Amino acid sequence: MKKYPKISVITVNLNGERFLEEAILSVLNQKYPNLEYIIIDGGSTDGSLEIIKKYEKNLAYWLSEKDEGQYHAVQKGFEKSSGDIMAWLNSDDLYVPNSFFAVAEIFNSFPKVEWLMGIPREYNEEGAMMSRIMLPWGRWSKNRFYTFDFQYIQQESSFWKRELWEKAGSKMNLEYNYAGDMELWTRFFRHAKLYTTIATLAGFRYSSANQRSIEFRQAYQVECVKAIKSELKRFSILRRIGYVCLRGLGLFFGIFFFYDVPILNLIFPLLFNIPRPINYDFDKSKFVQKNLLVKLPPLFLWNRQVYKRMFNKKSN
Repeated sequence: MKKYPKISVITVNLNGERFLEEAILSVLNQKYPNLEYIIIDGGSTDGSLEIIKKYEKNLAYWLSEKDEGQYHAVQKGFEKSSGDIMAWLNSDDLYVPNSFFAVAEIFNSFPKVEWLMGIPREYNEEGAMMSRIMLPWGRWSKNRFYTFDFQYIQQESSFWKRELWEKAGSKMNLEYNYAGDMELWTRFFRHAKLYTTIATLAGFRYSSANQRSIEFRQAYQVECVKAIKSELKRFSILRRIGYVCLRGLGLFFGIFFFYDVPILNLIFPLLFNIPRPINYDFDKSKFVQKNLLVKLPPLFLWNRQVYKRMFNKKSN
């Protein structure tokens, strides 16, 4: 099973019967051979328990009782987990098919990776995948986070090693009602880089009614800023001033990065210490840490569509 490290996934739910079964199936249908799946329900009064019991034989553990909020439920789930790799999925979000195999391969191939995120994706209410992140070369880093460029570090697309969870204190901060994930990221950044794979691993679902993350979006962002400011207080005055200056430079050089201006786009990743993306090399049939994206328009030669990098491909 060394090829397939144990992945522990926690799903938390409270009266989420509308999408709960889809979320559960997005985990179980991975058919991942070393999965530990745990569901923590907050004492639902709708049909959630019937759905959970339907899949009880596939669960490592489940519980339904009143708790102190979403992150208390996440905490209880992780306390019952034992996997090498950890993640949590809310009951209205979805994993992409076979994403666990991609996660396992990346962690096996790159021992330095302790924390991984896929390209952020979103689902509409009917479950169709959408994309508002149109920059697949955009990645995240500690320096971007500490300069308040924290959007789209997507919780449902994130996976991390248990060692990182332990170094970060093995706990969720229950003082946060809405942005407990972002507070956790501040502690992760103390110990590890956030690596981004161009693969899509999961997506956040938007719902038209009774969605906590939408109803309390402003409160969520207030807590995000609170978490970052709290972390910055740990630093010296000079370092904090440095982040203020870095933020100004980012506003200028980010134009070249996000609009993909050649040569000048190299400065932004250097300034913000952004790891190179983890791509899939179809020629070698494996994940590699370099940019393989085709960004130039194709040429048509001899009735064939040819990209620049194809000229270097060895013929079979």
